Amino acid sequence: MAANPSDLQSEDSGSDVDSHEYSREELLSSNPFTLANFSNRKLRYMALFDVEHWMIELKDLTFPTAVAKVEWAEALAVQHFYQEGVCCHRNKITDDDVKALARLQCKIDTLISQLTLNNNSQGFFVRMGPRSPKDAPMMPVKPPQEMALANASLCGISESKLAGALKEAAAKLALQVDEESKADAYEVLGRFQDVCLGLLRVTSAEDALRLLVSSSRVMGDVSHTLDQGEAGWSMSIVVREWDDAVKLEREFRTFVVDGEVSAISQYDDQLMYPFVAAHPEQIVAAITECLAPAKATLQSLSANRGVVVDFLVVPSSHDGTPWQARIIELNPFGPMTGASLFTWTGDRRVLQGGRDLYGDLDECEGLTPPGSIPLPLHVNEKVILGVPFRHLAQNPPGFSWEKLSVYWEAYVRLAPQALLQKCPLTCT
Repeated sequence: MAANPSDLQSEDSGSDVDSHEYSREELLSSNPFTLANFSNRKLRYMALFDVEHWMIELKDLTFPTAVAKVEWAEALAVQHFYQEGVCCHRNKITDDDVKALARLQCKIDTLISQLTLNNNSQGFFVRMGPRSPKDAPMMPVKPPQEMALANASLCGISESKLAGALKEAAAKLALQVDEESKADAYEVLGRFQDVCLGLLRVTSAEDALRLLVSSSRVMGDVSHTLDQGEAGWSMSIVVREWDDAVKLEREFRTFVVDGEVSAISQYDDQLMYPFVAAHPEQIVAAITECLAPAKATLQSLSANRGVVVDFLVVPSSHDGTPWQARIIELNPFGPMTGASLFTWTGDRRVLQGGRDLYGDLDECEGLTPPGSIPLPLHVNEKVILGVPFRHLAQNPPGFSWEKLSVYWEAYVRLAPQALLQKCPLTCT
């Protein structure tokens, strides 16, 4: 579900704690391609694009959102619960951690109540810091026997909950396919991704905490930020209204320079979606239309440089509702954000809209000349409304049942036969 790691450039790691507090102007003048990994400057630069910095200005173009600050002790508690609950370390959780996590749970509960009151929201999507816990449902956690019962209840998605979600998905599938049909690994991957996405929907603060304390993505962000020290500490908990229209095939990564679209890619780089292949013109038109009223905000936020915007695109309905796009999130421009079906090296001129934003475009192209990385045969590019749009024309080669069994081990083990449809891993 995440962007291809091969799209990320390597960077020098910042081993020393950088205690300098940078101004917004200093951060926006940064070259994101040269920021040291885990440095304070890089973390602060990335934080400029967090949802709390644009949710008010773009509220009509995105999902209802509520935000609260996370205390240092609350972040430590999340870290310790992850270390003990997922990594099976001993004696990490203290009485102070339990109290701090209870305070964080109260904050989430307040944010949920706020959205329920103002928008009549029935389901929620929760994130902490710059990234969501979307990896948490992939690996259900078995609580260690030695943990106190009160703590064990917060150890992530249980296998029984995952099994129930897989059973429900199999029941729905049975109404759509012939029982004699046989699925390939790509089809089953798509079904697993849908189940995984659905498990991110929460209805309570306790459900949200289960995801947060079992996510390696959240753990990484918390740990790197804690490493910079308590001075200048800043992290938020974000609760957003859940929308059933959100599906992986409807998500698109959009590269924006000075408020204008420079390129668009389907977000998921693992599966070909017939919906995307059949409607590229409508998708690009919906995104550009949604982006127009956001132009001034994006220009201000990025200082007329680059920003990466993830969009949800919903097709027209039978009642005549036109194609619509909504902003999911904003991301920093550069290698800290996956480029999906583009690359930050060979496609940098395209992604930057032909501009030398950071004064190093010639140097970059000297190392990786334009066109030196050929477009894979399974990727299609079409210029629509002057915008390069890339999507998968067919499933990428190399994905197999064996890889499915490694990356989605619990899903393969717990899935009903109807969901696997004569998968060779379980059927002889």
